[in-house]
Amino acid sequence: MKAITALLTLATAFTFALSPGNTAFAADDDTPLTKEMNGVNKDLRKLKKQVADASKKDENIGLVDDIKKHLVTGRDMEPATTKDQPADKKAAFIAKYKEQIDSTIKDFDALSAAIKADKADEAKTLLEKLQKDKEQGHKDFRPDDK
Repeated sequence: MKAITALLTLATAFTFALSPGNTAFAADDDTPLTKEMNGVNKDLRKLKKQVADASKKDENIGLVDDIKKHLVTGRDMEPATTKDQPADKKAAFIAKYKEQIDSTIKDFDALSAAIKADKADEAKTLLEKLQKDKEQGHKDFRPDDK
C-alpha cells in the first residue's frame, strides 16, 4: 500500500512539474519578446495557409492587424542577444533591431492593402519576402541555440 501511495505521489509531482502553467522549469527564452514573436508566428502560419482564400479576407486582415500589434509591442523590447553586445555597440544593435521591426510593420501594411484589394499574387509575394526577412531577423537577433 505504501508503494502505491509513493508511486501516486511521485506521478502527481511529475505531472505538476511538466504542466504548462508551472513556471518553475520555464525556459530562459520564455521572455515577453519571445511571447510576442510566438504570437506573430502563430498568426503568420495561419495567414500563409489561407491568404489566397477570398472568403477569408476579413479574417486575414484581422490576422495582419494582430501580427502588427505583436510587432509594435515587441519593438519596445530588447532581444535576448542585446546583453551579448559590447557596451559601445548596444545602441546601434537596438537601433538596427527597431529598424527591422519598423520595416516589417510597413511590409505588413502593404500585405494588408494587397489583401483588401483582392491581390492574392501580390499577397503571396509579400509573404515570401516577409519569410526571408523573418529568417534574417532571427539570424541577426536570436540566440544561436534556436
